[in-house]
Amino acid sequence: MNSHRIVSSKDAGIIDGYAMNIEGHSGYNLMKKAGIAVADLCYELCQTKRIHHCQIFCGKGNNGGDGYVSARHLFLRGIHTEVFMSIEPDNLTGDSAKHCDDMIKTGITPVFIQNADDIILYLKQNSVWIDALLGTGLRKPVRGKIREILDILVKMHTDQPVIAVDIPSGLDGTNGRSLGPVLKADITAVMGFYKWGNFLNRGKYCCGKKILIDLGYSSNALNQSELSVHECTENLIKTLIKPIQSTDHKYSRGQMVCIGGQDNMPGAITLAGMAGLRTGAGMVRTITSTRVCNLIYAQNPEIICHPTQKGYVCKDDLTLWQTLKAKTSAVLIGPGIGRYEETKSFIESYLSGETVPAVLDADALNLVNPDHIRCSSSPLILTPHEGEFLALTGIKKELLTEDPVKTVHHWAVELKQIIHLKSSTSLTAFPDGRLFIHPQGSPGMATAGSGDILGGVICSLLSQGHSPESAVLIGAFIHGKAGEKAAEIKGVRGMTATDIILFLPEVLKSYETLQP
Repeated sequence: MNSHRIVSSKDAGIIDGYAMNIEGHSGYNLMKKAGIAVADLCYELCQTKRIHHCQIFCGKGNNGGDGYVSARHLFLRGIHTEVFMSIEPDNLTGDSAKHCDDMIKTGITPVFIQNADDIILYLKQNSVWIDALLGTGLRKPVRGKIREILDILVKMHTDQPVIAVDIPSGLDGTNGRSLGPVLKADITAVMGFYKWGNFLNRGKYCCGKKILIDLGYSSNALNQSELSVHECTENLIKTLIKPIQSTDHKYSRGQMVCIGGQDNMPGAITLAGMAGLRTGAGMVRTITSTRVCNLIYAQNPEIICHPTQKGYVCKDDLTLWQTLKAKTSAVLIGPGIGRYEETKSFIESYLSGETVPAVLDADALNLVNPDHIRCSSSPLILTPHEGEFLALTGIKKELLTEDPVKTVHHWAVELKQIIHLKSSTSLTAFPDGRLFIHPQGSPGMATAGSGDILGGVICSLLSQGHSPESAVLIGAFIHGKAGEKAAEIKGVRGMTATDIILFLPEVLKSYETLQP
């Protein structure tokens, strides 16, 4: 699999324990490898930016130990290196104490920060800062002197390049949420394997450029992690996306049907249909109200519209669906569909009797319950945002906030369907237990209609013959990349959902291959 393993902070400890206690790896040597890697990154940064000074801030744990190693090796390479400790050297234990002693013997005299304010006098502008205060195991709010030091570093930071060891201090290693002041890193040296907190919530922004450091962990050690979580990477997408056949025609490229829209909510299904076309579906049809049909034709005459019996989707429209399903490869249900009782009857009937793969989005997820999903005759891809996920599952928000990965994993297995949870960093969970994290995307995508476009993209890929698993991974990837390009050209504040659609062809073009 061409993707990177990502683990929880708890599993990181389990993997370390296995490597040392079962496989016989030395904790001292692992720390040495980690610290040298940080020193390498810092030295390269110093050369690039013509900086000759490094200031390293060390806590009492293993992160601090990595900091002592990096200090020693930077000093030996001629970089003027200062080390600031939150704990006195005599109070250190284990491998950190050994590496601190090695550092002192090299000629570095660390500064023990007794009162946080003392550090202000030492901070230099023309210096690289290395954050080695706290690690990925943080689960409680930062308190005391460490919090005060972090607060000062954040306030005093100007142009100093920052390298974080494993994760910026103050971030929860499992969910990426801030548990105190966080000094944003330009580079995060991630040790051995990525942690969930490197990608989620504030972690996505605060980690800066993530560089994975190979510490030599075996596959057996990595397999000790409880969940199979991977990054959705470009290399993975290249292995999944189908080539274009030189003999393709509109029927071989697949027909998708978008079901939704109502008289007072026409935009969502319009965007979904447009996205489906721009992602390569051979034919896009909609089942929607007459009023919405008129808007769609004005925007995209290529989309074929079928008007509903009323101003919204109702059970009577099942007859219309029956006339289309024979040639339909995939269905999107939900954009702008509303919460009418008759609409609910339509969706329940579809789920109980149809086998055409379907993407359920928006209000379609508010109209069904877990039993409908679990017993569906059709393979489903659920694409909820946080509110829709909570409404569908009935769980408390705090559970999803504290541990989003395990929560989404649990419900995908429980419902026996694919769940793609939309967020600043989206998660895709499969019923077999696999889970993918999507780092792509821009804050500019937090705009009305972005999710409807994703639904249209995934449905389009389904209609073209991609498996549900491939369709959701490819769809989320290219949707995120198109959002990044839209933000780059239009700006984060100025971009709209329509801009995402406009950049879909450019992104897809990068991955197109023609097969005779």
